[in-house]
Amino acid sequence: MYKLSTVLPTISFVLLLTSTAQAQWDLHMDGVPLLPDGSPDMNAPAPRKADGTLDLSGTWNWIHYNPGGVQGRSVGEPVQPPPGVAPYATFWDQGFGYENGLPYQDWAREERERRVANFGIENPDSHCLPLGHMQFHTHNQPREIIQSEDRLIILYEASAGVREIFLDGRSLPEQGTALPYWYGYSVGHWEGDTLVVVSNNFRDNGWLDFYGSPTTDQLVITERFNRPTYGKLEIDIIIDDPGAYTEPFGLRVDQEILAGEQLIEWVCENEQSVQYFNQ
Repeated sequence: MYKLSTVLPTISFVLLLTSTAQAQWDLHMDGVPLLPDGSPDMNAPAPRKADGTLDLSGTWNWIHYNPGGVQGRSVGEPVQPPPGVAPYATFWDQGFGYENGLPYQDWAREERERRVANFGIENPDSHCLPLGHMQFHTHNQPREIIQSEDRLIILYEASAGVREIFLDGRSLPEQGTALPYWYGYSVGHWEGDTLVVVSNNFRDNGWLDFYGSPTTDQLVITERFNRPTYGKLEIDIIIDDPGAYTEPFGLRVDQEILAGEQLIEWVCENEQSVQYFNQ
């Protein structure tokens, strides 16, 4: 009979390879700064909205700093961020850049080990359920940011996720007082050229990464979005979850624009087949 231990890695690998390479539309390059050879000028100044704030809009793809031989690096070789920057986040293991791993509470470390031993069968992604913020940030499938004056929308190709960040001055609901959401509640404000986003009121029993680092309903995520050039998006993140970790910790995600590209349609059909793989 099929075993999840052999089938799930194959499924995951295929999903992670999905990209916009098979998109049906041609590149739409209106507004894209170009070099003399016609290629996108990734180092051009970042665009701005009419009010002077940075425009984070565009289709973005995670820059892979994770282990696994990516970008010519050997498996398991740490990638060092610039001085003063938190370790790079990875899809598989958010604690990869930390010498001793994430600061788990004892129960959280045991739960992560249990999830790994169980081959990730409970990962929401295996059941067509929303991924957590960090899995979305570091997924191989791209995401599109749509920015207006009063809100910022992130469309994730993976799991067809949709996240709404309000920029209209509203306050977050007090922790524990609102209906828990998969994506939490998110509000943002500008500090100079940095968009600071705070999210809370997440559902309990979340997955921070593919290996199952747990989160609880006490989780608060702070993200700082900055676009230093046309082609690069930097996201500095603080994970603060006193229900699962002994202290807050930082992670860094870098994104690169996919100039002129768009997301492809992704439909997950309430996948139930994993129940058969373990028979």
